[in-house]
Amino acid sequence: MVKPVTRQYTVAVLGLQDAVATTIIGPQDVFSMTGVLYEMTRGQEPKHYFSVQVVTADGLPVTCYNNLVLTPHCSIKECQPDIVFVPGILHVDETLQRNRAVIEWLKEQYNRGSILTTICSGSLLLAATGLLDGKTATTHWAMVNEFHKRYPDVLLKPDELITEDSGLICSGGYNSFLDVSIYVIKKLLGSRVALQCSKIFLHDNGCCSQAPYSIFTGPQDHGDKQILSIQQTLEKEYAKNFDFNALAKEYGMGRRTLERHFKRATGATPLVYLQQIRVEHAKQLLETGKESFDEISYRVGYMDNSFFRKLFIKYTSLRPREYRARFSNSSFRKKNAPS
Repeated sequence: MVKPVTRQYTVAVLGLQDAVATTIIGPQDVFSMTGVLYEMTRGQEPKHYFSVQVVTADGLPVTCYNNLVLTPHCSIKECQPDIVFVPGILHVDETLQRNRAVIEWLKEQYNRGSILTTICSGSLLLAATGLLDGKTATTHWAMVNEFHKRYPDVLLKPDELITEDSGLICSGGYNSFLDVSIYVIKKLLGSRVALQCSKIFLHDNGCCSQAPYSIFTGPQDHGDKQILSIQQTLEKEYAKNFDFNALAKEYGMGRRTLERHFKRATGATPLVYLQQIRVEHAKQLLETGKESFDEISYRVGYMDNSFFRKLFIKYTSLRPREYRARFSNSSFRKKNAPS
């Protein structure tokens, strides 16, 4: 059922210095074309559901990371949007420093009822407002350690492609601008219009997790030399059958003390850390080789391949054969070969 449209929604896409251009231009195009391209294909009059504006802090042009210069429609002071999109950022410290006015504006817009939406690493800018504290969020998988370090009070769900909590919507990955745009369209206009957008933009609405794409890297800038040494041992000898009681004793600790210190430094227990390392190596073997999953399980340290299969699915959201079909070198060449 189509929701009745009683007014045109205003969308503001933030233009930020050194932001990723796709995450600004992408949502601008999607919302500008919603109700337009689909109707044109049917010979019908366009329906302009959204008024879209690119806004900057001072109304002046910004230069994106790829040196593309974007000229905004107006400054943030001249806009009172229904929906705000925060683009992906690359230089976190510099972006937070130069956008204090934007951070305050985001808080003002949220307090007046705007939906705040982030794309990829833009969630770090939104988190700087404090609005995400105690709420669910996501970000690009490569920014998870940085996010945890800066904003420990946010309930980060890094495997999720999209999260929503109290009018705050986050998405992971630069290309998720399309996923989250259509998510917002569905929220405001209903499933039918969202489906029309999916068809027009060739959007795969079946993707809901970042897990298959993420690469596990444990944080190593925590300053605990003992834990770092243990991490390096686990990473180097991942196929070994570890006795964590003995490992703890080797470093002058009890098992519980080791687990507490290790989790504080890395966000995971030694066992979970080892499991993630083994899954990461298994992923690489599935991508590059032809060994069976039974053989791979043995190579990474598991005699019980059925148990490791469950772990693999837990951390990737895919069965091993599904992962190989999607990410193996031969599969990639086949999908990208000219017809």
